[in-house]
Amino acid sequence: MSVSHHLADETLQDYAAGSLSSPMETLVACHLTVCQHCRDRASIADHIGGSLFEEFEAVDVSLSASDLLAQANVMPAHSAPSASPAANPVSGVPRPLARLLNDPLEELDWKRIAPGIKQYNLSDQHRRFGAFKLLHLAPGVVLSAHSHNDRELTYVVKGSYQDEVGRFKAGDIADLDGDVAHQPVVDTDEPCIALIATHSPVRYTGMFGKIMQPFIGI
Repeated sequence: MSVSHHLADETLQDYAAGSLSSPMETLVACHLTVCQHCRDRASIADHIGGSLFEEFEAVDVSLSASDLLAQANVMPAHSAPSASPAANPVSGVPRPLARLLNDPLEELDWKRIAPGIKQYNLSDQHRRFGAFKLLHLAPGVVLSAHSHNDRELTYVVKGSYQDEVGRFKAGDIADLDGDVAHQPVVDTDEPCIALIATHSPVRYTGMFGKIMQPFIGI
């Protein structure tokens, strides 16, 4: 599989440090299964993080176990996917995603949210905490133009789309931040299936996107 779009250095560093949310870890892991370039960079990030950790001096822990648990209980949590691990991995889907699905992509309980646009939620958390879902986009679909409040990851499972950043096909990952505004367009005669993860709702620039946002949940 030829990969054209890769992970940002900052994202790989956060992945190596274990500071990404579970949904974003899943997207990174999906991309790493098909991209040797990013696997090599991830390995370097792991070694750098390990070297830095060894340089720290031991310090006394002032918080008790009960204090740590109390802090954990008030931190925003990313809901775990409700699906149980599939007995047989879904064919043609990276294993980090396949383990969250009980059925092949074509047999998922897709929810239609607009003409040519369907989605399958992988998390039940409120959209103000971000999204983790699969999008099924029909050929020729044009998504509403939008930008981001913070990081957004999109992994292309099947098909392709293009936007102001470039053309993204199966295996590519779009690693975008708040400085990027774009309008994805499905550019082939086959549907595009993409896995997305965000930390917060996106910022739509058009009225239609703003009206549909509560229904789309992104």
